[in-house]
Amino acid sequence: MKRLLWIAVLVFGVGCVGSGAQADGWGVCGGCHNGSMAPNKEELLAKYTSVDALIKGAQASDNPMMGQMKKNIDGLKAAATAIGLSAE
Repeated sequence: MKRLLWIAVLVFGVGCVGSGAQADGWGVCGGCHNGSMAPNKEELLAKYTSVDALIKGAQASDNPMMGQMKKNIDGLKAAATAIGLSAE
């Protein structure tokens, strides 16, 4: 019984770690940044030329949906690199 419990805890832990790694980056942003709710990937690439520019633009946003993302610098960096922006 203990062995089964440990296996269940291990599987659950691996699942949580794996999903946490996907929580940053474009996967989080892509739901809203689809071209109708917010600028899509191509529009962001045309507007911003670097990772830092995208971060500054996101932090300057007045949209309340960006409230939590403004604080998540690592997530913004991951999203910027995921769409193809490079550091200056």
